[in-house]
Amino acid sequence: MSIGYNKFYKNTTRSAEVHVLHEFEADFYGVEMRLLITGFIAEKKDYDDLQGLIDDIHLDCDVARNSLDREAWALRETGKGTLDGSWLVRETAEQKSPRAMV
Repeated sequence: MSIGYNKFYKNTTRSAEVHVLHEFEADFYGVEMRLLITGFIAEKKDYDDLQGLIDDIHLDCDVARNSLDREAWALRETGKGTLDGSWLVRETAEQKSPRAMV
């Protein structure tokens, strides 16, 4: 996840960009997403060219995958780790409320 201003594209509005690492069989447009921020990888920086930005994104994804493969950061629900991820799939009060669907 990148939070802030993308210097390479000269963005003037702060944004949050999420890179989904998992391959999904179906799209999930319009579906609520919950994020768990578990750490920090690198400071934002400016790039001389697009390839430098792409290379760092790939490196950051590799670092994230390696970190998430550790038992302490893998979800218990997957059978690979100890992190409680039940809240990621639990219904919220808003989802249960009939008014929330209006």
